[in-house]
Amino acid sequence: MSDTTACAWCWVVMGVAMVVALLMAVFWHRQFLRARHEHRALSELTARLEETIQARTHEVEERNAALQREIEERKHHEDALRVADTVFESAAEAIVVTDADNNIVRVNPAFTAITGYTPAEVMGRNPRLLKSGRHGPEFYREMWSDLNRLGHWEGEIWNRYKNGDIRAEWLSIAKIRDGAGVAQHLGVFHDITRRKEAEELLRFKAHHDALTELPNRELFMDRLQIAINQARRYHRNFALLLIDLDRFKEVNDSLGHTAGDQLLVEAAQRLVSCVRETDTVARLGGDEFAIILSEMTEDAEAEQVAQRAVSLLNEPYHLDAGTALISGCVGIALYPVHGRESDQLLRNADSALYAAKEGGRNTYRIYAPLNHNPKTQADLI
Repeated sequence: MSDTTACAWCWVVMGVAMVVALLMAVFWHRQFLRARHEHRALSELTARLEETIQARTHEVEERNAALQREIEERKHHEDALRVADTVFESAAEAIVVTDADNNIVRVNPAFTAITGYTPAEVMGRNPRLLKSGRHGPEFYREMWSDLNRLGHWEGEIWNRYKNGDIRAEWLSIAKIRDGAGVAQHLGVFHDITRRKEAEELLRFKAHHDALTELPNRELFMDRLQIAINQARRYHRNFALLLIDLDRFKEVNDSLGHTAGDQLLVEAAQRLVSCVRETDTVARLGGDEFAIILSEMTEDAEAEQVAQRAVSLLNEPYHLDAGTALISGCVGIALYPVHGRESDQLLRNADSALYAAKEGGRNTYRIYAPLNHNPKTQADLI
């Protein structure tokens, strides 16, 4: 082989080698690029997986926290229901629950203790079974109007219990709606009859004489003003009578103060028997009494009552310590001819009473002013 040929083959071999090297370089470059792309894709996938894992982990944690809160809320709700049920069963106040149709669905033991009705006797019935008859339709219309408008009502009510007793209650009613908007009613009440009786007794003692139980001076003055106002408004006449017992001090001195008290009670009863229930008999103090004769049709009615009072007071008093004999004097003032105000009527009736005493006691006098000079002392007949 010549040198030229050998040289040519060398160039061919070198060219092939270079081509092979170039192909190998291209191959590995492509492998490198593929590997880098796959690595990048793998990294991105890994990142997305990590994000997904983190999101799922966070979601699971939130769900676990929500579940824990729900468990705690449910436990709290169960505890609240248990407490509420304990309160319902052990409350001293009567509790009644009604459905949307206002029929009883549940009562507590205090309801039975107070009303006498067992749960079986009232279940499914309307609470109106307790109505006493003391309240008119207007009372219940106002109650239901407030309940529907405000969602609650509270006030005093009289109800009849199983044994027939009519008792005063303080009742609170609330309207409760469920998720569907259906309303139930929750009523809570307790018996206030004893409290009202105590309050009424205190009011009675404050305005009545402790011995005779007649209205005292304060209540008498109130009723006198009421009589004046009504007479002025409706153009009516009435009479004021002042009564004083004669020789009452002698009874105290001879028979004792206990006998004197008995006599005052008996005298008060005799005076009450002389008048109507609409009239007022009061003890002003000591042996002084007063009568307000309301809505008279004629002035002669006052004289008739005065005559009966004088006659009854003059009858014997059979007391534990013995028999007592007294009499009484009555002074009369007529509205409006003898006065239009309470102080003027009292003053003129007192003047008439004084004239009765001066006239020999055991009698009555009507106030009669002098027509020629109203400022001078009254002339009494």
